[in-house]
Amino acid sequence: MRTGLHRALVASVSLGFASSAAWADRADRALLRDAFQKAGQTEQAAEPKVELLDEIIEKIAARHIDARSTHPLAEKAAASIAAKPASLEEGFQAATAELTHVLDPHTAYLSPSEWKDMQVSVSGKFSGVGMELAMKDKKVMVVSPIDGSPAAAAGIKPDDQVMAVDGEPVEGRTLSQVVSRIRGPVGHDVRLLLQSPDGKQREVTITRDIIRLHPVKGRLEGDVAVVRVSQFSGGVSSMLRQEIQELEKQSAFGLKGIVLDLRRNPGGVLDEAVRMADLFLGAVPIVSTKAREPDDSENRSGRAGEILPGVPMVVMIDGGSASASEIVAGALKDNKRAVLVGQKSYGKGSVQVLQEVSEGGIRVTIARYFRPSNQPVDGIGITPDIEIAPSETGDSQLDMALKTVRGK
Repeated sequence: MRTGLHRALVASVSLGFASSAAWADRADRALLRDAFQKAGQTEQAAEPKVELLDEIIEKIAARHIDARSTHPLAEKAAASIAAKPASLEEGFQAATAELTHVLDPHTAYLSPSEWKDMQVSVSGKFSGVGMELAMKDKKVMVVSPIDGSPAAAAGIKPDDQVMAVDGEPVEGRTLSQVVSRIRGPVGHDVRLLLQSPDGKQREVTITRDIIRLHPVKGRLEGDVAVVRVSQFSGGVSSMLRQEIQELEKQSAFGLKGIVLDLRRNPGGVLDEAVRMADLFLGAVPIVSTKAREPDDSENRSGRAGEILPGVPMVVMIDGGSASASEIVAGALKDNKRAVLVGQKSYGKGSVQVLQEVSEGGIRVTIARYFRPSNQPVDGIGITPDIEIAPSETGDSQLDMALKTVRGK
């Protein structure tokens, strides 16, 4: 807890740098004004966008794990605006897209409509086609379709690249802008041009629907519980606990193994990942986050007690397993609680916060997380103990998982 003296010292430091901050603010805004004028916009027309960009840049620089100063970000934004004559909105979009490219794929400006969509999607129910996207090397990539969604029914696969939406190329767009174009009213179609990893392109038309997340589904395979978790939405760890306890009651002589299927699970709420790992671990490290600000860094550990201590466990992962899925898989692997079966995970090991601005909001990467072994995940992923590719018929990965958990 900070004392009143500490707060006073902080205030005095802020006042001491007021003139420097004001100078930087004037320099950044002058850069942006000049860029819009070079793009053919009048100073009067551009001023609202200049002020919004300045606010976005300031708030990103204040929290981002790598950014330390507003000025380099303002220079990059200004260069993208001045690159070619464009409308005011196109210049603004180019500037915000450049901030994402300069920093990381997950830091982005969200327009008022995108900000509203983000609030709705976090609640676990939204309108769209049902797939998780990510920006990778300036390409919009499918992390995973959501189970039972229109995207899954249309045959969309992890690592498909989105090339165009309704005939409009996505090149130069931010991830949020692409997501906003794909989402829309229930019952309306959206056309997606996709490119598979082998370079083949195909166009699919998908009818938007309400996406309701039912993230936990389980069944018995003899005396083994096979439980699929498709999303880390709010309450998912409690759902998993209830599902496993119910399957334990249904099994004739108690469960002899657990297979946790996290394939094609793009992640979600970090706290739910910690709680889920804690179901199967004692008081051991689960994940650590390392951030620019000490208050944003932390070490998360489990509590004493497991729901089914000593029961053999396998976790299934693949290239669509990302973020929270990787936290759970990494914690169970590093603490020698489970064997990982499948394919290398996606490699999304960063933490974002949402922050509102005067028009819309921003998503900012404030930390990166590390496994209990202190290995990073971001851009690397997690390699399973037993690697096996999916088969064209049947489920070879599940077959291997059941064989492994039974000790055969």
